Amino acid sequence: MMKSNVTRRSFLQRSAAGAAALPLMGLGGQALAQGFPSRQMTAIIPFSPGGGTDRSVRLVTPTWSRLLGADDFALDHSPGAGSLIAQNQMRNAPHDAHTVLFTPAPHSAWLAELEAQSFQLDQVAWIGSYFQDPNVLLVPKDSPYDTIEQFLDAAASADQPFTASVSSALSAAHAATVALRERAGVQLRVIPFDGGGPARNAVAGGHVDCCMAPYWSATNVLELTKALAIFWPQDPTEGLWDAPSADDVLPFEMPYLSEPYCAQISSQSAANHPDRYARLVETFEESLQDPEFLAGADAQDLTPFVNFMSPDECSQWVEEYVALLAEFRDSMEADLEEM
Repeated sequence: MMKSNVTRRSFLQRSAAGAAALPLMGLGGQALAQGFPSRQMTAIIPFSPGGGTDRSVRLVTPTWSRLLGADDFALDHSPGAGSLIAQNQMRNAPHDAHTVLFTPAPHSAWLAELEAQSFQLDQVAWIGSYFQDPNVLLVPKDSPYDTIEQFLDAAASADQPFTASVSSALSAAHAATVALRERAGVQLRVIPFDGGGPARNAVAGGHVDCCMAPYWSATNVLELTKALAIFWPQDPTEGLWDAPSADDVLPFEMPYLSEPYCAQISSQSAANHPDRYARLVETFEESLQDPEFLAGADAQDLTPFVNFMSPDECSQWVEEYVALLAEFRDSMEADLEEM
């Protein structure tokens, strides 16, 4: 099983390469995109308020808008259909580079795979990633299971499948849940929600048996849940979630299906206004190094996850992600029929 595309080391290596290349493009962006933005920027968010995407967008856009010399972004929440509704909204917006869509990269990958008649990857131009969130397996605080081994043993012998909430169908969390189910040989019924917030609230309230959730995004239910395993080589925050790496406790290998959270505009906008696109990429990267953003990230424990990938690196990540998940596609599509 390929792991190299989603390890922390490879992400950092790509970030260094992207940082070296982007200033060359950014020179043209700053010099030529005078008068942009000419109106308020819009951030389309494919999930309901309260989830990790919403929280992270609210963190990064104030700094980004300041560097752009613009008013704060208008936030437009358009959940549903695995982010297809949000993508259609961006496609129908004016292609003048004033509309940005924020999404975990896996959603765009799977839309292109399973909704090819409605969405293709060449419809979007990546601006870059801004943070990367590995998955953790959460259970309610009062769950009788204190280890992932106990949980999987119980799931294997249960009369009915255990239930697992995920932020949406075809998300990285869904893929990680299916990977765990297939590798462990247990019954887990996937319950999708319209966003990470509702999915994590479901496990916090004891409405499902578990939740495969992004590490940082799930910290809003830290006091109401407990983590059984982190699907990453080590704990990126040294103890925010008190759980071992799955590598250390499972007798089988699990892929590192983390979620790089990214910004994108329509490819038509990038083609119509390459100078504006270049400026968006350059200022977006600058935002992640800005003291205002870093202070806010530190206050929300996001700093260990901040990570910039260039547009080319985002495209490469998506290609590798689709190849990595080929093993689980049939099972994920079968889940859709039961949702």
